[in-house]
Formats: sequence, C-alpha cells, structure tokens
Amino acid sequence: MRLPARPPELAPSGASRRWDLRRALRHAVPACELWAFALSAALTTATACDDGDAAPPLEVKAEGPAPRRARDDDPTRRPEDTVPGDAMTFHFIDIGQGDATLIEFPCGAVLIDTGGEQNDLFDSNKALLAYLDGFFARRKDLASTLDLLLITHPHIDHNRAALAVLERYRVRGVIDNGADAPHSHHDGTPDPGATQQMAVHAWLRDHPRDPPIAYLGVGARDVPPEGLTNPIIDPVAACAASAVDPKITLLWGTVSEDLRTYGENPNNHSVVARVEFGKTSALFTGDLELIGLSRLATRYEAHPELLDVDIYQVGHHGSKNATIHYQMQLMSPRVAVISMGPYERDIPWTARKYGHPNIIALEHLAHPHYGVRGRRTPLAAWIGLKGAWKDEKKEVFERRTIEQAIYATGWDGTVTITGNANGWLDIQTAGR
Repeated sequence: MRLPARPPELAPSGASRRWDLRRALRHAVPACELWAFALSAALTTATACDDGDAAPPLEVKAEGPAPRRARDDDPTRRPEDTVPGDAMTFHFIDIGQGDATLIEFPCGAVLIDTGGEQNDLFDSNKALLAYLDGFFARRKDLASTLDLLLITHPHIDHNRAALAVLERYRVRGVIDNGADAPHSHHDGTPDPGATQQMAVHAWLRDHPRDPPIAYLGVGARDVPPEGLTNPIIDPVAACAASAVDPKITLLWGTVSEDLRTYGENPNNHSVVARVEFGKTSALFTGDLELIGLSRLATRYEAHPELLDVDIYQVGHHGSKNATIHYQMQLMSPRVAVISMGPYERDIPWTARKYGHPNIIALEHLAHPHYGVRGRRTPLAAWIGLKGAWKDEKKEVFERRTIEQAIYATGWDGTVTITGNANGWLDIQTAGR
C-alpha cells in the first residue's frame, strides 16, 4: 500500500517518553484542519485535529515473527466501476459517551442504539434527534422512516433515546435482547437502561400501528451456526435506486444457559450484528466483554467468515475488556471506530472518568500483526490508562499520535464511512 507523505506539522516526535499529566492537562483544545489522505482501501477526505504539541506515536512491540495474513483484495485507488448510488453509509453519531449508529442504504435506513450521555454540559437526546432530523430532511424519499431500530442491550448509554425515536419517526421494526425485567448495578441502585427497555416494550404494546411495528427479542440459543436473519432483522432490500440487496445477520443475543459461569452482566448479553453491502461489511458487538467474545469466537469456528469484516465498531466504547487479539485476527478489519465522549468533559459518567478509550484496547487495534490494516491522518489524542471509578480516585491519560485507521467520536466528532459495493471506503470526520 502506498501512502501520501505525512504533513510535517503532524509528524510525531518519535519520543516514547511518558507525558507529565499535569502538564498535559494545560494543553489547549486542538484546532482542526482539512487534508486528503489515503486509507488502505480508500482515498478520502477527513478532518485532522492536533494541538501542535507532538505526542509519541501509538506503537506496539510485537513478539516473534509476524504470522502470515491472508492476502486482502482491498482496492488502493478508487475503482473505475465505483457507482455513488451503490453504497451504504455508516453515521457513527457523536452522542457523547454512548452508541448511536445510523446506517443509510439507498433504499432504507437502520439505527443501531440511541445513546448516550446526558448531563449539564451535553444532551445526547437533542444531539441524536437533531442529527436524524437533518438526515431525513436530506433523504425525503425515506419519509422519516427507520426500517429497523436495533438496541444491542439495555444500558442507558445505548437506549436513552429509544422512546424519543419511536415517538418522533416511523419505525417498522424493533429488535433487542428480549430482557424485560428490572436490573440493578453492583451498588444496588436500579439500572435505568433496564427500566428504559421495559418502557419500550410497554410503548409497543400501548401504541398499535397499522401495519404493526414488528418486534423481536433475540437470544443466543436462537442463533444458528450460520447466523440469524429474517425479514425483521434484514428489512431493507434492493430498489430502483440500487440493485444491491444489503444483508443484516445477527450473531449473538441474550444467553440463557450456564449463567452461573457466564454471569448476568447485560454487556455480555448484547445483540451482535453483521452488516453487508456488496463487498463491504461491518461488525457491531455492543458492549460484549471477554467471556462473550470467547463464546462468540467458539460459536463461529465453522463459519469464521461471518466475523471477517472491513469495519469494526469497537466494543464497549474502547474499554480494555471488549477487544482481544483472537477477535482482531478473526475480523481483520481495515478500519475501527470508537463511539465515546470527549476527554474534555471532566464530570462523572463520562469517557474521561471511565478512562475511555483504554490503552489495552488501542494496542490491540494498532498491533502490527493483527491490528487494523488501514492508516489515517495522524492525530494526537488522549488515551486512558486508568479510569476514575470503583477504587480509583483519579483518571490517568496520556497523549499519543494515532496513525492507524482508528477513529473515535470523542476525537473526531461524528464519523461517516461510506462503503461502496465494490469495497471502496470513503471516510469523513466532522471534527470537534
């Protein structure tokens, strides 16, 4: 892969020293500039942000020889047969600490999760609804209709705006993990995400539509070895705008067996979805943690191709417990996107207090043997070493320069990836 020269003002110093956190906290909010770059399979335009103070590069020292990777067929320049209309676009929406991804097809739209962060500084509901309003104003042909609302699991940073979405737009189908009972945090306080999912179920019962809104609660035992799909899961077809038929396949859901060892943490009962459009594919793992990822990998030993994707939405907002080496080897992604809040919001229940994204996840994503295959505009970003929760009193972050194709809504603002049917990717970032 041939890459453009790095702009000199964004070049890392090459130093690997640890930055003094007290000094780093005095850094100004980065300014942004626009430039073109090549990303493995795409020539695209993105917004690069850097505060002008070099940060050591995110580097991982690999032990032993590199294993042989299957040769990829990613295009390195825009193929002549690229048709703008034959593409899906992932909108990784900046809703702070949480997830909300709008998937735009030529013939429909799907929303995975509804975020997000809500405090005195930021309201994710307003941010999400404003984004969706703008989207439907542009795509008038969709008549304010979501073909599917998929909630990966009942945590409030994934389902906060679910009722608002149902009340504001036409939704043809709803999928979640089927949980319909109260749940408590470790300290005994009620989990608002569980309450919200129960409220969604009640809303669906109390608001009949014609035609009715389809509903599906997905359990892991319901998913066959080749994945689960049906007209509710995969409601968008080809149409006059594009002859390409997208494919959505579910790979995981609520686990109902062996809970004594598996546990009842809602993260590990996330619905996992694979989305395909021609030669472009993506994987959404919700907040699935290591035990769930291990079971997922075992489940698809006979069909590893279901986990092999181009785009990976990084699990659990870049937490240290939701991305692992064998998973990365199975996926072999070109690009990874982390949905989390910005470092600058220094208040409880934010990415900063959780230490997101964590250095352990970033090192898996950047690993030279199995990390993401693409490159991005170099960007100096805050990387978490420790979060200020449980027994920790103060979060610890370092500045690193990211050159691998790892994006984050907390660094880049809303990230949009257009995956063309021929495999060509175009990436844009809104900037912060």
